[in-house]
Amino acid sequence: MAFSDVYSPPTPPPLTKYDVFISFNGKDTRNGFTSHLHSALCRNQIETFIDYRIEKGGEIWEELVQAIRDSSVYLVIFSEHYASSKWCLRELAEIIELTNMMEKGHHRIIPVFYRIEPTHVRKQTGSYYNVFADYDRNLNYRLVRQWRKALFHAANISGFEYQPHHSRTESDLIEGIVQMIVRKLDQKYTNELRSPFIHDQNYACIESVLSHSKEVRTIGIWGMGGIGKTTIAAAIFQEFSPKYEGSCFLANVREESSRHGLNYIFNRLLSELLHEHVHITTPKIVSSAIIRRLRRKKVFIVLDDVNTSEFLENLLGVGQDYLGLGSKVIVTTRDKHVFLSRSVDHIHEVMEMNEENSLKLFSLNAFNRNHPPENGYWDLSKRALAYARGNPLALKVLGSFLHSKTEKEWDNALTKLKRIPNADIQKVLRLSFNELDDTEKDIFLDIACFFKGEEKEKVIRILNECGFFADIGIRNLLDKALISIATNKSIQMHDLLQEMGHKIVCEESLKNPGKRSRVWHPDEICDILKNDKGSATIETIYLDMTERTEICISSDALRKMPKLRLLAFANNNGYGQKRVDYTLSLSTNLELPNDLRYIQWDGCPLKSLSTTSWPSKLVELSMPYSDLEKLWDEPLNFPSLELIYLASSKQMIECPDLSGAPNLKEVWVNGCDKLTHLHPSILSLPKLSGLCVFGCTELKSLSCTTCSPSLRDVVAYNCPNLQEFSIPISKDNSHINLHLRSTALKQLPSSIVHLQNLDNFSFPINDLLMDLPEKFTNQIILSDPDNHECDTVATLSTILPSPMFHYLKELKFDRCPSLTELPDNISLLSSLLLITIHDTNIMTFPESIKNFPRLKLLFICHCERLQLVPELPPSLQAFKAWDCKSLRTVSSSREQLKRQQGTTFAFLNCVKLEEESCFTILKDSIVRAEAQQQSPRLEENRNEEFIDDYGDSFLSEHDVSVGKVCYFLPIRGSKLDDLFHHCSSQNSISIQLPLSSNFSGFIFYLVVPPVQPCDKGDIEMSFGFECYLETSWVQRIHKASSCSLRWRNCVYIGFQMNLLSDHVLLWYDSQCCKQIMEIIRGRKAIDDDDNNANLEVKFFARLPNKEEVVIKECGIRWIYTNMEKDSRGCRFKRSRQVFELEEKGLESDDAGEELVPPAKKFKHSLMEVESVENLRKKLEQLLHIQFDGGSPIS
Repeated sequence: MAFSDVYSPPTPPPLTKYDVFISFNGKDTRNGFTSHLHSALCRNQIETFIDYRIEKGGEIWEELVQAIRDSSVYLVIFSEHYASSKWCLRELAEIIELTNMMEKGHHRIIPVFYRIEPTHVRKQTGSYYNVFADYDRNLNYRLVRQWRKALFHAANISGFEYQPHHSRTESDLIEGIVQMIVRKLDQKYTNELRSPFIHDQNYACIESVLSHSKEVRTIGIWGMGGIGKTTIAAAIFQEFSPKYEGSCFLANVREESSRHGLNYIFNRLLSELLHEHVHITTPKIVSSAIIRRLRRKKVFIVLDDVNTSEFLENLLGVGQDYLGLGSKVIVTTRDKHVFLSRSVDHIHEVMEMNEENSLKLFSLNAFNRNHPPENGYWDLSKRALAYARGNPLALKVLGSFLHSKTEKEWDNALTKLKRIPNADIQKVLRLSFNELDDTEKDIFLDIACFFKGEEKEKVIRILNECGFFADIGIRNLLDKALISIATNKSIQMHDLLQEMGHKIVCEESLKNPGKRSRVWHPDEICDILKNDKGSATIETIYLDMTERTEICISSDALRKMPKLRLLAFANNNGYGQKRVDYTLSLSTNLELPNDLRYIQWDGCPLKSLSTTSWPSKLVELSMPYSDLEKLWDEPLNFPSLELIYLASSKQMIECPDLSGAPNLKEVWVNGCDKLTHLHPSILSLPKLSGLCVFGCTELKSLSCTTCSPSLRDVVAYNCPNLQEFSIPISKDNSHINLHLRSTALKQLPSSIVHLQNLDNFSFPINDLLMDLPEKFTNQIILSDPDNHECDTVATLSTILPSPMFHYLKELKFDRCPSLTELPDNISLLSSLLLITIHDTNIMTFPESIKNFPRLKLLFICHCERLQLVPELPPSLQAFKAWDCKSLRTVSSSREQLKRQQGTTFAFLNCVKLEEESCFTILKDSIVRAEAQQQSPRLEENRNEEFIDDYGDSFLSEHDVSVGKVCYFLPIRGSKLDDLFHHCSSQNSISIQLPLSSNFSGFIFYLVVPPVQPCDKGDIEMSFGFECYLETSWVQRIHKASSCSLRWRNCVYIGFQMNLLSDHVLLWYDSQCCKQIMEIIRGRKAIDDDDNNANLEVKFFARLPNKEEVVIKECGIRWIYTNMEKDSRGCRFKRSRQVFELEEKGLESDDAGEELVPPAKKFKHSLMEVESVENLRKKLEQLLHIQFDGGSPIS
């Protein structure tokens, strides 16, 4: 690695002698405005050079030059006679020359136009005209030209203007100037904190909130211990506090208040804000004099590590209500509940650092450089990152600890962490645990040692039966950031917090695992079970069977654990298969402790458990993939049992009588190949809500005399021998999901023909469906007919006009290999919003598909003979084709384009798409994005199109992001450069925004490489970007956007996310564009001459397991408003180099300004530049003026 990559801790810039140098004409302002301004600067402890500080007898010019070089900020006060002073012009020329040699040097100049128009200074007109006319006649041309350029340059910098007729007073002007100088000095001297600090998305989000609010605001920063709350708050405080009249950072409020009490904290806050000693006996009683003073001050406050809502109420009960306009309060806490008892305007949850920033922060601490050396330390660093999992505290502690150690020592230390956690990290994390009550601690430890990754409702159900009040307990753990809920509703816990839970349990008995409350280590569990080393202390056992091939359970092992509540022998991969085989040594009569609430035994090798003593308190029995033939012989009493899960138990032939389980809600026996019938007692249970028997290939009958009034789901598809379905479902119980597709039913069950408003219904394609009534169901899934000799297409064409289909909202085809085409009359289904087609042999769609008036979503999966997608309906907002490996041609749909709330088109692994079709799809995407940019009409569409219950929630349920255009497809050819103005071969791009007044937004793209199948069950890939707008008025505004491509549908169970080739994502976010454009337009309204704005965009892509995907390429395309206004006169030209619009009346309002085509098409040749430059010089000499534009290009 190059030596230049070595990191040195940030050091302050060299201290200059003066903070500010004032250049002014004494005749105009010395005894008035300048003297008042100088006094204000001195009152604010700003060291200022003014000309009367020149020592007598000294060389005046040399001292002025030295003062200029010894100053940080240059305040130039342009007045009526400023140009009359050659001293002033020489000072200004020296300042411009000096700042031109610095990076962003013009940011150090503050022009003040005092009783003079800026244009008079810029163009040397008005009172400056005659002065310079005289200079042109009598002075050297080069000197005069230098002065003109200096005036032109300085007058183009954003500053302050004062005119007598303005409502703004001189005192207001002086206050504004002082505040700007303070900000610039703070930017110059602010250190990035003493230790390395990464400006990540957390910092940027809070910065953005602060930048966009002029009211009094309280912002909460919340997250787990060590996640960086205090560090972020400190960095924000350093950046923003100098812009306020008063500020206070109260660190460690939790600790300080416990030591000194609330009054001490409150008095310290008031004293720092008011810059004097204040003593208040109670925060509830504050003198009116102090309140008045606070109300007049705009202040910035940070309250760090607040742990009670009462404390915040007492402080902000006075603070927020009595702070001056524009004041800001930042509160950091580990407990979200602190924010919920009063009005906190914005709560930001601090997220884990991404992999890139984690590596950088770790490397800065471990190597004093931005990334590890290219040797063995790289892989070791990845291990450290995997351990820290984005926690900044852990990254810093580990990096500092491993600094300067050998590779062998690194390996040893990282291996040790698996058994002995780092004490410094644990100390910080344990503070949150210590604040929990006893039942909350039990819940936390049960999750850490047993339930991590399990469904939230399941955990709550079981722990409530353990007496832990889990509903409120889980909520409190969430508020304290000790757990989180994933998108699939499972409970997750950071690895460091889980490690802390393990450490707490181990401390119960350091040497004897059998005397701990919870055990999870495979070796320790096997030793306890085999050698009877358990005790009455043990409450939970979780054994990962994938790490053991032999298990021995002695006859007395479980008898010694009377308090055992949770028992799991976990051994599955989630898709109905065993992961490993193992041998089991077990006594004949297995006695289970009566306190057991939960039993999980994946792949149980026993044939029967009929002699087992079952616990009466059992809540859930989970024994999937087992070798069980039956559970028990006689009815048993299970008053608390709510769920039985026996999926994929291939040998099961009998499902027992469950009449002794009156609270049973769910029974899962799907995939039990030898099961021929269910005991009638099951469907009669009063609280049964769900029965899953799908994939039971020998199941012949589902029948009972009475039906549970609670029944909501009967899932019996893929039961090819199911010939009888006689469950008497009540008409009052209509809102159910009933799946009977891929069965052998010869007629419609009489028990269902009277039903209406089923949530979901599935059945084979069959003439019988014609007998179902209108409004029978909102959605139907159709499968192949059970009679393989019938004509599937003809049958489908016959049944589609029948009553049941009139009001259908969703139509799905699942595993219909005999379906080779969709009939034309499918367009009769005018109410359809969604069509899903999975595993069929269709080759195209009927042309009539474009006539669907309300179709929003069209999903196609594993239709490997599909070759052509014709023009689609204009109402369509999402089209997803996945693994359609013969798809070649996609027709354009932009002729009938309607503006949509959001659009998602994906062609995942459609690897045979022709290059021309790919180009067509990309052009359609750009047209859609540019059309959506017209927000007023978009709002009209929102009101017109969704007049029923199927609105935004329906779209979001199917992952269509409102306000975004997302297109994803295999990349073909090399035409991306032709479609976009700027491209990069990295994962980020930084460019200057166009100057055109017609510029209104932007479209992004990125390219990702092939991806191997992900080992997570979710079929999803997420994308996002961090967008930073940097302006010439020293602002850095952050915006973020994200989107996900998901396939969340029952027909995709078991598939995995992968990419077979390079894919491109095109992406437009209307909200992000709108916010950035509002900022730019707002600033231009204040200063029309301020045009410099730079956009920096950083992209990411992630798999379901959160693994980062490489970004191979990215780019940006500008959007201009008049493209839409004159769209009828615009069309795409197909060319290797061109993606241009034929311009018909698209000239810019500003002469010479190009609107749309890529910048690279309009580079001037060197000869053209030189000729223009020579002409400009001649005109300047003849007319004695300075042209605004300078050189025609930069």
